[in-house]
Amino acid sequence: MDYEDEYEEETTYVVFDLGNTVTSDYLEKTAEAGGCRIIGMEEGTPLLQLGNITLEGTIDETIGSHLMFEMKEVQPEDNTGLLPLLSSMRSDEAETKQQKLELKYTCSTETIVNYDAVMLQPKRNPVEQHAQQQEQEQEQEQQES
Repeated sequence: MDYEDEYEEETTYVVFDLGNTVTSDYLEKTAEAGGCRIIGMEEGTPLLQLGNITLEGTIDETIGSHLMFEMKEVQPEDNTGLLPLLSSMRSDEAETKQQKLELKYTCSTETIVNYDAVMLQPKRNPVEQHAQQQEQEQEQEQQES
């Protein structure tokens, strides 16, 4: 029996809404430094770590679809032969009407994850935590007496 025949791959696209928490410059720097970590998507409580920032997300289904496109700059055409002569006779208005970007459909999704920044605190040693609790209880007893 061939295990490759049993394995089926499924691709799902998701839109991440980071709000105003993260700038595009910070995203670029994070991508260059190693990217991001995502955990908990399957459980429905996703956490996203971008460098020093940790974000907690909520998964929402959208009404309708989010369409994603790839933007490419249109390359200028080769201006050899009679074309430069004819183009010099053209007015500036016609030149500004030329499309400078090309959009190519990539994919669509109905899922969006809205992220908000959260503060993470390091886990304490259970023994230290218990000792600190006892100290706090003793202080409260002394204040009451």
